[in-house]
Amino acid sequence: VIDAASVTLRARADWLICKVECIPGDGEYALTLPVADAAEPDVRWAEDFARAERRQPVRVAGHAAVSFTDETVELRLPAGLDPAPDSGWVFFPATAPVVSNTAAPRWLETGEGAALVLPKSDYFVAAPERFEFLLAQGDTGLLFSAVPAAAPDAGGRGAAAPGLLVALGLALLGGLALNLMPCVFPVLFLKAAGAIEAGGDRAVLRRHGLFYTAGVVASFLAVAGLLLALRASGEALGWGFQLQSPAFVAALVLLFFVLAMNFAGLFEFGGRLAGAGQRLAQGHGDRAAFFTGVLACLVASPCTAPFMGVALGVALALPAPAALAIFAALGLGLALPILALGWVPGLAQRLPRPGPWMETFRRALAFPLLLTVAWLLWVYGEQTSVLAMSWLLAALVGVAFGLWLLGARGRWRIPGYVALALSIAVPLLRAPEVSAPAAPAAAALHEPWTPARLAELRTEGHPVLVNMTAAWCITCLANERVALSSPAFAAALEARGVRYLKGDWTRRDSEITAYLESFGRSGVPLYVFYPGPGRDPVVLPQLLTVEIVQQALATPSY
Repeated sequence: VIDAASVTLRARADWLICKVECIPGDGEYALTLPVADAAEPDVRWAEDFARAERRQPVRVAGHAAVSFTDETVELRLPAGLDPAPDSGWVFFPATAPVVSNTAAPRWLETGEGAALVLPKSDYFVAAPERFEFLLAQGDTGLLFSAVPAAAPDAGGRGAAAPGLLVALGLALLGGLALNLMPCVFPVLFLKAAGAIEAGGDRAVLRRHGLFYTAGVVASFLAVAGLLLALRASGEALGWGFQLQSPAFVAALVLLFFVLAMNFAGLFEFGGRLAGAGQRLAQGHGDRAAFFTGVLACLVASPCTAPFMGVALGVALALPAPAALAIFAALGLGLALPILALGWVPGLAQRLPRPGPWMETFRRALAFPLLLTVAWLLWVYGEQTSVLAMSWLLAALVGVAFGLWLLGARGRWRIPGYVALALSIAVPLLRAPEVSAPAAPAAAALHEPWTPARLAELRTEGHPVLVNMTAAWCITCLANERVALSSPAFAAALEARGVRYLKGDWTRRDSEITAYLESFGRSGVPLYVFYPGPGRDPVVLPQLLTVEIVQQALATPSY
């Protein structure tokens, strides 16, 4: 803010103060300075600036060396530097998560100089290409850069290539597995119906498959680009971040409801079965295929399939070009079944012949779509309030009324468009009342996850199971139903004395995002079991059974 006599600088800051546990903090600050013809030092602050400059760490010439064992990290200081261990030097890691922040280093004297040994972080995933740390004593700070023996030099790329290739393969498999998720099935039917209508014409199938793939991949890249840009600006976000927005969930509710009404025959976009795509295409199948691919990305966003978690976690830790390549591989995997229809000989001929059964099947599919609408309404209600969900339900009635008027044609078209526009605008433009997370019932097996509560239980020596979930995560809900709400699971918790913490990522939560990232993940579900003091945490699979959970909880605590 600038006026004729002064300039005001304003800043907002967020931080975490961590030792045994992490305490979040934030603040807003303002500094007003006078405007003058020439800049002159203010003597009131001269000593403060001089002291701050003296306290700036000095980067040490030459690299330290770092090596890793199963339990520890060993740092060897450059030759000629031998700070006395008993002279008050304090160690600060600058690269996370590599070493435990709660343990003081153990100093060793070697023939080549001093070395520090520290326990690994509980959240250690992989050795970094470069590990930086600070040794401080009073106003003196020495900043070191340590290079693992197997890591390439600054200009090398050799160590990153295998990790990227593995991540690309996992992303491709994860995208392929997304086709098995119930949220993606309606879109697969749209494309499969178009393929059936093509009558096995491989040229048409190839062309539509390519446009469908382009729509899927372009949409994944757009979501990835937005995610990377927001993360670069300091937002704590992960995969599925758009589902944490009530407005986006409301838009999905409206979209699926319109599709259900089209499938049920309340109105028609056009003469062909892939009606939703044809509306966007205005009669041109290529654009219909492209926008059906866009729709596939939208409906797949709540899902995390097997193989996806690791791939997306790696993607968000890599530079933007490599991250975008992983997201493109994920989209290619999702599009692969439709793409294969035009390129794998004989596959199209295995599709059933078109006939009256398709119209009957299409109308029957309206009901699974309405179940999807019901699920998304529940998610919206969990994020907002019962009142907001009621407004959205009323909007759906208005949408159905507007579509019915449009189907009547003639003089009712304009009122139909007005009813449709108002019904869609109200829930999207109206700011919903966001409700606080509900407290668990007294008899619930779990208690809410917080970093402080997890640290407290681990300090007390309890084994702990952490479940990171979200209301919009279908995989999470399936695991809850199959494995985490059974009497056998409750009995296993009680037999081992395991404390069960559940983190809800339905709404944005920067602490949960940071916890996910500490295990190399960018989305839910994540299940982590801490057996007991001195034992490394165990990450469970993304798809659970009662047997898998019982076996994990049986891990010895010593």
